[in-house]
Amino acid sequence: MPTGHISRFSVRFYLIAATFSGKDTPTPDESDRFAGGKINLPGWRGQRAAPAPGGDGGPRLGAARRYHRLVLPFSAQTRAANLTRMAEDRFDVLVIGGGITGAGIALDAAARGLSVALVEKDDFAAGTSGRSSRLVHGGLRYLEHREFGLVRESLRERGILFRLAPHLVRPVPMYMLAGDLRSRATYRAGLAGYELLAAGRNIGYHRSVSAEQVREAIPGIGGLGQLGGRGRGFRYFECQVDDARLTIEVARTAQASGALLANHARVEELRGDGRVTGAVVADEMTGQRFEVRARAVVNAAGIWAERVTRLAGAGLAGASAGAGPAGAGPAGAGGVRLLPSKGVHLVFAPGAVRTTAALVAPSGAGDGRFIFIVPWEDRVYAGTTDTPYTGDLDHPGIDAADRDYILSAVARNFPGVTERDVVASWAGLRPLLSQDEELGDARTSDLSRRHAIFTGPFGLFSITGGKLTTYRAMTEDLVDRVAAALGDGSPCRTRAIPLGLHGPAAAAVRLARDEMGRLGLPPRTGARLVQRYGDDWREAARLISEDRSLGEPVVSNLPVLGVEVALARSREMALTDEDVFVRRTRLTTRDGSLGLIPSGGHRRE
Repeated sequence: MPTGHISRFSVRFYLIAATFSGKDTPTPDESDRFAGGKINLPGWRGQRAAPAPGGDGGPRLGAARRYHRLVLPFSAQTRAANLTRMAEDRFDVLVIGGGITGAGIALDAAARGLSVALVEKDDFAAGTSGRSSRLVHGGLRYLEHREFGLVRESLRERGILFRLAPHLVRPVPMYMLAGDLRSRATYRAGLAGYELLAAGRNIGYHRSVSAEQVREAIPGIGGLGQLGGRGRGFRYFECQVDDARLTIEVARTAQASGALLANHARVEELRGDGRVTGAVVADEMTGQRFEVRARAVVNAAGIWAERVTRLAGAGLAGASAGAGPAGAGPAGAGGVRLLPSKGVHLVFAPGAVRTTAALVAPSGAGDGRFIFIVPWEDRVYAGTTDTPYTGDLDHPGIDAADRDYILSAVARNFPGVTERDVVASWAGLRPLLSQDEELGDARTSDLSRRHAIFTGPFGLFSITGGKLTTYRAMTEDLVDRVAAALGDGSPCRTRAIPLGLHGPAAAAVRLARDEMGRLGLPPRTGARLVQRYGDDWREAARLISEDRSLGEPVVSNLPVLGVEVALARSREMALTDEDVFVRRTRLTTRDGSLGLIPSGGHRRE
């Protein structure tokens, strides 16, 4: 590996000169009293909000608590300052990759007192972490593959995430149709086992539902969904989440815990002689290159993990691996390797797919797979496919076969839905693990969703595989190993660190609705701001009070407000219009025809 020298003084001067104009001005800390409480919706158990680190175990129901807020600047200026420090300091840990896993590693390591730098070549959640099915779930179908440990872990982590981020991770009722006795017996047994594995962390318990109850929750159901008595079935609960927003919130919390993060900063070389001691990073916004030094380097690049490892002159095959929090033994004889799997989702226009609950529907291909049909605000999305992929990792495409696969499943249950009802789509790649050199006809849907950790060359730790729901357990496993290698025995603290909201979500929503009413905005605006920004709904309200135009929609007939664009820049390190409209506001996944709107203005149609 090359070991050339890059001047740190020139880097500092360049980065300061490149700092964007403007300033970060955190609003002074404010506090209010309100009554704590549970979120109560029919059919699912209310959960207490996460206590702040060092708290007393959570809010007491009916007791007044102080509600603290301090807006954390996380902007272009924050990034420039972070890059300057990265070029000057030496860190305990350098994390490569700003998806949910990389952000989680930065948070876990920083919370243990380690010095941490994180760089991401594109934007936070630009890869797999922003293109999932937007569900935090245990993985009911994994029971079929007898992956009971993975299901138990996923259900445990679902409960933890629901507690840590109740504004982002919200319950969604799931319906499965089963008319014949055999199917009903199978589903009932599976759901009972599923809830048993949850070990008291259930979001809600399953129940059988009649055809009338199904039609009440899913008014548009028809076709095969109602033939042969199949209108009956079961209802159970999972959680849904905006995956990109969760990633951003974890990244912000990592910054608040002392980590330094920067998006649009690409690793071009790994440094060292016999061991990895850092990396050469290029600022994608300016082209400036500099070196980041670290005692340990973590490769959390997801689907690009093999590319990063090759920068060190070593492949994944033959490295030691662990397949879970407890750590498993060495890799199989063939070595563990990545097999990308493409997952496609389609978004349907308002009213095209009429449902208030999610439907788990068999695919129309007769392959034994299921499609999730999920309501998301005023739209419904459906997915996903699960097919091997060998194309461009940066820009996975959606072809006619992908669209037909999903459309056939939707149309079988919602007659009349056609391709004309599709208004947007997205495709992501899963970094699945295979221990077979020759997969033959093996399906990617049969590959495990467990994660693996690889070590080597010395000083480099690579993690890949896994799923969105279990990211926190994955990062705990990885940081345990890194900390041990660095001689640090500090325990993981991420089970007790709230992700953007301190206090009950229901109480925050009540306060936000009242404030929006005072500003002349509909109460639903308050709920939306809490669900997207947690504690910082107050910053949104402050900005709207100073500039009432920020309370107006960016695009007519869509709920995204101008203040969300402003917060994307000041609070969420959005540097480009794509950062703002693809990941922070999700405008392009509401309507694919919008394109990118200049983030300084509005668009009316």
